[in-house]
Amino acid sequence: MKKRLKSIILCHIFLPFQALAQMHTDDMNYWIEKYQSVSYPLKSIHISSSYGKRADPFTGKGRFHQGIDLEAKYEVVFAMFDAEIKRVGYDPMSGNFITLKAGNYTISYCHLSEIWVKEDELVYAGQELGRSGSTGRATGPHLHISCRLHGKIENPYHLLTFVRDTQLKAVDALGLNKDVKLSPEDFLRTYAPQAMHQQRKYGIPASVILSQMAFESGWGTSKLARSGHNFFGIKASSRWIEKGLPYSIHDDDRENEKFCNFSSPEESMEYHSRLLMSERYRRCHQYAPTDHKNWLRGIKAAGYATNIHYVRSCEKIINRYKLYKYDYLASKT
Repeated sequence: MKKRLKSIILCHIFLPFQALAQMHTDDMNYWIEKYQSVSYPLKSIHISSSYGKRADPFTGKGRFHQGIDLEAKYEVVFAMFDAEIKRVGYDPMSGNFITLKAGNYTISYCHLSEIWVKEDELVYAGQELGRSGSTGRATGPHLHISCRLHGKIENPYHLLTFVRDTQLKAVDALGLNKDVKLSPEDFLRTYAPQAMHQQRKYGIPASVILSQMAFESGWGTSKLARSGHNFFGIKASSRWIEKGLPYSIHDDDRENEKFCNFSSPEESMEYHSRLLMSERYRRCHQYAPTDHKNWLRGIKAAGYATNIHYVRSCEKIINRYKLYKYDYLASKT
């Protein structure tokens, strides 16, 4: 199993031969093992409900949510760490569930439609455990994750950031970030599908999303984008910090400002979309998803950016790379 995972990771992160050739074999193996020691629970991470106080989806009353919900429509779920399967079962609240023991953590996956492991089985990080679903008390298919550290309930988002940070350290140590840089064309091919998805979901022009991403992150090269998957320069609000969500400190308008960290570029895009759908940007909501000019002006007028040339800079990117074509394509599909 470990040898197979090692070959998978080598292919998955496209290790450049030149970078690895300069490393001692033991060092290379250490960092490859480090990378494969963790895994995200899904192929793509989109948080639909965070840890903490929220309105109960059934009663509408305030209730503490002791986990996080990830968007997952009957998708394969993976072990996040090497672990032992402690419990497999069903209850009216959690539906079909799996509880894993990894070090001092116990981690539960709930509302599953299928379970492919048995109690007392040892599993590796990245191993398939089952399939998400909507069993138990659920309004629709998703993956609910909860965790405890030494028996005390904890925010599972910290596990996602641990996975991210561990893999980023391994990638940096292997020298993979030094030569990896997406061209603007590759950048757009990578993120245009998700931008069009956001347009269909929220009505925000895909061209606006992509131009803001490109401008704010330097086409994905900024430290904030590479280490925190924050492609929009979104600052951490007091509510974000109070909920214990991850952030990093960077100099911007002022020194040592706090910026949100996300588990993936897609989560960053989702958060950005929800931000633009807030009351602060209500002026934008009257414009069509093909009206990128007024959307940009509305965003700037609402105080999104302090750069006086923000609108012009984003429009320049849109026009140069013909990003408006994604607006029309998303509107037709």
